[in-house]
Amino acid sequence: MKTKNLKVPGALRRVIRSLANVTDLRPRLRAAFSVGLLASAFFLSTACSPTTYDIPSNAYSSSPKGTLSVGDTIRVTYPGAPEFNQTLKIQADGKIGLPMVGNVSASGRTASSLQSSLTAMYESRLNDPTVFVSLDKPAASVYVSGEVGAPGKLLLDRSLTALEAVMEVGGFSKAANPKKVYVIRTEGGNQKRYVLNLANPLSGYESQAFYLRPYDVVYVERSNW
Repeated sequence: MKTKNLKVPGALRRVIRSLANVTDLRPRLRAAFSVGLLASAFFLSTACSPTTYDIPSNAYSSSPKGTLSVGDTIRVTYPGAPEFNQTLKIQADGKIGLPMVGNVSASGRTASSLQSSLTAMYESRLNDPTVFVSLDKPAASVYVSGEVGAPGKLLLDRSLTALEAVMEVGGFSKAANPKKVYVIRTEGGNQKRYVLNLANPLSGYESQAFYLRPYDVVYVERSNW
């Protein structure tokens, strides 16, 4: 049985000849693909990466102790008139209401400053005008989330570092990346993100402590390995 010669259309013959002239298309395709990947990575890194701010120098010093703020619950004690003893919350206008002297500004002051003022106010009203003021329950808090033992809210009743806050909620989880701990802080109506490496102090290397401020959010990133 004879096999007939197949007729190849002219257009197809031209395509075959043009492909034959190209020694190997694969290196060119790989090169084009690599360039495309690099361009995409550059675009994502420049256009889509979040802003990370430099850590301010004041983050390395503890916050002022005893400064009262709106929402704090304070205890006011009168040694010479115990019937006046009370526990009250600082109102939205920053004031507290006290017997005989009325409304007094408390927010933004230290407990010692407030009690000195109150003692002076009661000097002409009580035989023993001494007044003691102490912080009973602070309103300010910080929030810890991400790869930690028990994410939650912590009352900021003392100077607290980022590492201490993580340990307060159970420490790092097994999946945590201590080298990538974020602190989100609201300043002037803007939220700023600071990146901390808390692996250094855990490994015994000296590093400066980052002190938290009221309503900071601490987020521990998940490890990629």
